[in-house]
Amino acid sequence: MTDTLSWTRARRIALRAQGMGRARRTEIPAPAASRRALRRTLEHTHLLQIDSVSVFARAHHLPVFTRTGSWDPAVLDRLSRPGPGRLVREALAHEATFATHEVHGLLDFRRRAAAHRDWGAIREAGASSPHLLEKILAALEEIGPASAATVSRHLGDTERGGGWGWRRTDSQWAVEYLFRSGTLDCVGRSAQFERLYVAAEDAPRTLRAPAPPGADDLAPAAEAEDPERAESIRALMALAARSLGIAETASLADYFRVPVREARAAMEALEATGEVRRVRVEHPAGAREMLLHRDAPAPTPLRISALVSPFDPLVFHRPRLSHLFDVEYRIGIYTPEARRTTGYYSLLFLHGDVIPALVDLKADRARGVLEVRGTFREDLPHLPARQRPADEAVVEALGAELGRAARWQGLDRVRVRTGAGTGALAEPLAAVLEAGDRGAAS
Repeated sequence: MTDTLSWTRARRIALRAQGMGRARRTEIPAPAASRRALRRTLEHTHLLQIDSVSVFARAHHLPVFTRTGSWDPAVLDRLSRPGPGRLVREALAHEATFATHEVHGLLDFRRRAAAHRDWGAIREAGASSPHLLEKILAALEEIGPASAATVSRHLGDTERGGGWGWRRTDSQWAVEYLFRSGTLDCVGRSAQFERLYVAAEDAPRTLRAPAPPGADDLAPAAEAEDPERAESIRALMALAARSLGIAETASLADYFRVPVREARAAMEALEATGEVRRVRVEHPAGAREMLLHRDAPAPTPLRISALVSPFDPLVFHRPRLSHLFDVEYRIGIYTPEARRTTGYYSLLFLHGDVIPALVDLKADRARGVLEVRGTFREDLPHLPARQRPADEAVVEALGAELGRAARWQGLDRVRVRTGAGTGALAEPLAAVLEAGDRGAAS
């Protein structure tokens, strides 16, 4: 018999499985506490998606803030560098991510596949410069951690491909290949947010470019023939199931970007061992079958108000965001300005176990101001009216959270734009913050 859960209980399980619900700091703590905050977050998420957009804060810094409050992101920079204290490594897990050592190891099948995949640009580069890969490793040995562009200049390779899109030199394509296949390790980012590479300590023993199609001696093995692939995917799906608590197979597959067919086979194996079980989640639009992890947390109410990045593991899979939280989210950075409905880079605002608002933020560091460029109420069309927080409660909680966010980013003030296109909650939020400013000044 399949158990039935309410929609509310499913949301609470999902949030607590991701580490939501703890008390959150306002003041930035000492480095030791920041390290603990990062470790606690990774215990639940196993990864942090990396993104270059810094209009408010880097996407890989926000999940720790969401779960624990203010912390020092410099800790992440230190703990991602090689050495005995290293906590995470950059890997292609969801997208580019900081991943735990466990996840990085389980993704070795993906690096093996990248090494054998038919990289046309690398074959062509290898034909014109047979020792290009060895030259890149020698260059990195000579100049230290360096970006692909720096390596290319060091080798005197300045000829970029024609057309539009990824116009890279042969050397830059080769560096990307070496990273994706595990020969290079990323040990930081430049001021332009370019990866900085060194030779990986655990690099594959062989170093060669993909063979041209039809080359019998070096023909790439089919991914399905990789004997460790299925076992690694099963382990990754077990981690995803624990991290999400309750989820549909498509959401579990999306967590580490595993093909749905292989994710489904892995989940069937985990179901057979009792690690997950099927449950029926009630929903006004119709019940949905989901998989519940055996160690999923209790669905206790959450007293939390927090900003959530659109790249947070909680909301990786947009259908899951819709099914569980009733939010149809589309990020504005990829949308022409005239077609944006909720700003350029809106964060989700979690209040209790619902997401009643989006807020478009910009950190104006020169003026010391956290600028709120839009404050948008979510419709939550399926959520019963009694479960929707009132506007007054939302803006009061959001005002407090914005104050915490500003202090975390070293900003002195929060200022709210109002008027056309700034959202239904902009004026009420501005009034709440102005009242708070007057109270603080009196």
